[in-house]
Amino acid sequence: MSNAGTDISFAQLGIGSVLSQNQLGVPPNQREYSWTTKEVRTLFQDIAKAISDGEKSYFLGTIVTIPRPNDILEVTDGQQRLSTTAILLSAIRDYLKEREPVIAEAINNEFLTGIERASRARVPRLRLNVDDNEYFRMRLTGEGQATSSKPSHKLLDAAFVEAKEQVRRIVAGLDEKDHGDLLNKWIDFLQSGAVVVLLRVLNEANAYRMFETLNDRGLKTSQADLVKNYLFGRAGERIPEVQQKWAFMRGALETMEEEDITILFLRHSLTCIRGLVRETQVYEVVQSYAKGAQPVVTFTASLETLAATYVATHSADHEKWNDYSDSTRKALGVLNLFDIRPMRPLLLALAHRFNKGEADKAFKYLVTLGVRLMITNATRTGTVEEGLAHAAHQVFDGKLSDGRSLIEGLKSIYPNDEQFRLAFQTATVSNRKLAKYYLRALEMAASGEAEPWHIPNEDKSVINLEHILPEKPEGNWPQFTEDQVKLYYKRIGNFVLLRASENSTLKSAPFDQKKIVYSNAQYSLTSGVAKAAAWTTKEILARQEHLSTFALKAWS
Repeated sequence: MSNAGTDISFAQLGIGSVLSQNQLGVPPNQREYSWTTKEVRTLFQDIAKAISDGEKSYFLGTIVTIPRPNDILEVTDGQQRLSTTAILLSAIRDYLKEREPVIAEAINNEFLTGIERASRARVPRLRLNVDDNEYFRMRLTGEGQATSSKPSHKLLDAAFVEAKEQVRRIVAGLDEKDHGDLLNKWIDFLQSGAVVVLLRVLNEANAYRMFETLNDRGLKTSQADLVKNYLFGRAGERIPEVQQKWAFMRGALETMEEEDITILFLRHSLTCIRGLVRETQVYEVVQSYAKGAQPVVTFTASLETLAATYVATHSADHEKWNDYSDSTRKALGVLNLFDIRPMRPLLLALAHRFNKGEADKAFKYLVTLGVRLMITNATRTGTVEEGLAHAAHQVFDGKLSDGRSLIEGLKSIYPNDEQFRLAFQTATVSNRKLAKYYLRALEMAASGEAEPWHIPNEDKSVINLEHILPEKPEGNWPQFTEDQVKLYYKRIGNFVLLRASENSTLKSAPFDQKKIVYSNAQYSLTSGVAKAAAWTTKEILARQEHLSTFALKAWS
C-alpha cells in the first residue's frame, strides 16, 4: 500500500512476515540492542495473552524503514521488536530441532536466515549494528562460540535465555506430541496475527518527521539515532573523532537520568546557535550545520562542550559553580525549582558566555522574570518562547553580553508591576513545592530581608504548607459551597506556613481551631491570619491582595 504523491509507502502485516519477506539491516552506527528482560518478557506475555484470548490480531506498533541498495530495508525504528521476535523464533526452532525437524527447518529458512549467493553463506535476515551483529549472528545461527564483550551482548544473551524459558512456558503441562502443533500456532500468529505497520520512507529526514505523528516504543531514542547516524555518515575519515565527541556528549547527558534528554539537549543547543528550533526541525537544522567532515567535527565539538554546561545548569551543586557567588547558586536553585522549559536555552547560553559577575545579575533577574511569567500564566505562550529563544541566541552570539543588555533584550516579555500585581491577586498554585517557595519569599519580603527571592538554607522538611480552607472540609466549613472549595483552596491567599509538628493535627479542622495554632506561629504572615474573625472567600481575596504588595518586593 502507498500514499500517492508522497515519499511514504506502508503495509500492514505480521512482524514475522516482515522478517520473512525482507532483508533487514540496522544502520551501522545506530544504538545497540537495549531491551532488558522485563521488556522482552512483556512482549512475550502480550503475545501469549492475545493467543490465549483467541484474538485474531494484536498490534505491535509501527516499524520505520528506508530502502537501500541491494534490496535492503534499513530499520530506523523497530530494531528491538524485530530482533526480539527473531530471538523467540530461534528458540522455537531450537526446541523443535529433534522433535519436529521439518518445522524447525522451515523457521530457519523462512524467518531467520537466507543464502547470500555472492559469499555462499547463510546470513540472518536481520542484521544489527556493527557492535552487535556478529554476536547476534552467531547466537542466531549457532555457528561458532559467541563471546559476550559488551553490555548489549549481555542483554541479547538475556533475551535468548528468556525466549527459551518462554517456549518452556508455552508447552508446559501438555503432552509432548502436541508441542509441535501449539508452537506452530505461535509461528502462525507471529507471521500474520502480531501486526505491525511497515513504513518505507525515502530518507532520514522523512523518517524523522514520521516520529512526530507516531506513538511507539523507543520513539525519542530513535530520533536521536537519526541525528547521530547522519553526523557519522557525513564524518568521512574523521568518524573516530566524531564518535568520540558524541560519546562524551552522551556520557555527560546520561548523568541527568532524564528520558529523551538527547533530543531535548539538541533542540536547546540549536536554539542557542541559531534561534528558536522546534522539535520537528532538529534533524533539518543539524543537516544545515553539518554538510561535510570538518563542519561535522566542529559541530560535535560544540555539542560536547555545551553538554557539560547544560548538565551544570540543572544542578546548583555542580562543580562548575564552585567559583561563583552564593547568590548565583541560590538563583540557579530557584530556577531549577521552576523548571521553565522555554527558559532552558537561555540558561545554557548565559552559563556558556557570561562571566561570573554578569551571570549572577542575569540569573537573579531570571528568577524575577520566571515568577512573573508563571503568575501571569505566560510561560507557554508563543511570544514568550520566541522571546526567550531570541535572547538565548543573542547571548550566544555575544550581542547581549551583560545583565543590563539582557534585561533590555527581554523587556518585551517582562510582565510589568501592574500586570504582575493584578495576576498575583487571583493566582492559584497546584505545585506544593512552588507554593511553599512563594510563601517563604513573601515571608522574607514582609520581614524586610535583602534577598527574599532565594530558597533559605534550612531543613525544608520541618516547614509544611498548610491550606487554611482544606481540600476536603469534611463538614467543618459550611460557609463554603463545594464549588467554592474547588475555586479557592489553591489560592495563594489560602496558604500559610507552619512547622510540621504544628500542622500534623490540623488537617480539616474548622477555622476557630486552626487560628489558635496560627496565632503562635513563628511566621508573621501565618500569625496574621489568626486576627481574622472568620475565614470566607472575602478574607481569602483580601489577604491575597495584601500579599501582592510583598510579591512586588520579593520579585522586583
